[in-house]
Amino acid sequence: MSLLSFFGLKRPSYDRPRLTLPDILHRTVVSGLATLTVYGLFLGYMVHGETLAKGRGTCIGPHGVPRSTLVTDEAREQALAEAAAQSVLKSRSS
Repeated sequence: MSLLSFFGLKRPSYDRPRLTLPDILHRTVVSGLATLTVYGLFLGYMVHGETLAKGRGTCIGPHGVPRSTLVTDEAREQALAEAAAQSVLKSRSS
């Protein structure tokens, strides 16, 4: 079936009524909705995959650093800050 025969613009050799404007509009709407459904399924799959990646902690954070690395870096910085504060307090008291 060619595209012209799909829209009823090319008549086959046998006698068949041509498609009317409402028929063409209906086919256009149905084709558009089918395409929109496929696109929605694709987007749903992609969002689901991204959500799973975030849950595993494999999603990339700012500056291309994995989020799990950022958490350990923050904990390390906090520990260093506490150690520095304690050393300053010890040096003042002695």
